[in-house]
Amino acid sequence: MSYIETFPVQHSTIIRIYSDKDDIVVDPEYQRNGGVWTPEKKQLLIDSILNNYDIPKIYFHQFSREERQEKQKTYAIIDGKQRIETIWSFVEGKFCLSDDFEYQDNPNLKLAGLSYEDLAKEYPKVRIKFDSFVLPIIGVQTDDLDLIEDMFSRLNEAVPLNSAEKRNAFGGDMVNEVRKISKHSFFIKNVKFPNNRYQHYESAAKLLLVEVASHESGKLIDTKKVYLDHMVKQYKSGSIAIISQFEKTINEHLTTMSDCFTEKDILLKAQGVIVVYYLLFKWAKENDFKIKRSKLLEFSDFVKQNREQAELDYANADYDLLEYDRLSQHGTNDVSNIKERLRILSDYILK
Repeated sequence: MSYIETFPVQHSTIIRIYSDKDDIVVDPEYQRNGGVWTPEKKQLLIDSILNNYDIPKIYFHQFSREERQEKQKTYAIIDGKQRIETIWSFVEGKFCLSDDFEYQDNPNLKLAGLSYEDLAKEYPKVRIKFDSFVLPIIGVQTDDLDLIEDMFSRLNEAVPLNSAEKRNAFGGDMVNEVRKISKHSFFIKNVKFPNNRYQHYESAAKLLLVEVASHESGKLIDTKKVYLDHMVKQYKSGSIAIISQFEKTINEHLTTMSDCFTEKDILLKAQGVIVVYYLLFKWAKENDFKIKRSKLLEFSDFVKQNREQAELDYANADYDLLEYDRLSQHGTNDVSNIKERLRILSDYILK
């Protein structure tokens, strides 16, 4: 039977954790992406530490002896990545105290706007106090990684995780496949929207759902959260063989798409179009038809021009292009929406 145990991590001062940073995995696969804190939020954390306020607990997964030998690491951050990275960033001089910072132990000390290095030079006792602050780190030991992923998901229920972040914490074969697909050059090189908060994961999951639905029913279905969640749970384990087939098919189409689109292509600036383009290229391969970017760009320009025309003279605007424009802005995960946009785009491409 699987187990999970927690315990306070000893000697968890800021300076100790910073000195051990190379032994800590900050981005295990179940983590959400970092870099989402504002400068003000980072400064508030350092303010809280210097002024002796409690900060939320941080959770570290402590690896077993075998895992430590394999990974050459001691811990992985389960929860608290932004806090740890913020502290390290302050120590490394990447931001300073806020301009209105007030040191409550001695308001006469003018620390506002100072960096960590400034504190070391001008107020070494304050720097030592910061270094000696004991971070509330809870260690976690387990023999089942799924329990770690479940803990991460539970700890973040009070934080507005988006669907992709929650789904990533499910673990399993299909989640691993989503991660692999999202690393294809199409997402790395061509897609213009960033992977902040796993937007690439979300798109990759939808492409997998297209192939899963085709395999199971021969039909296209909604690419909504409920179906994506069901897919990753249904294919959580024992499904490597069939998932590998999905991966092969998707990679073939994405490679063709990557060759067609330019780097950080303006045509790929939004998630909502990815499934439509994928289905278009999938159809093109099945029918030995070559999709040209120039034609896609021309269509995109016509949609924009038609929108402007409609504002001046609605009666003479092209209805299909107006409908494509409307559908691109609302309900893009509905199967009827996807099919209609694909029809309109295909009709234009085949002219």
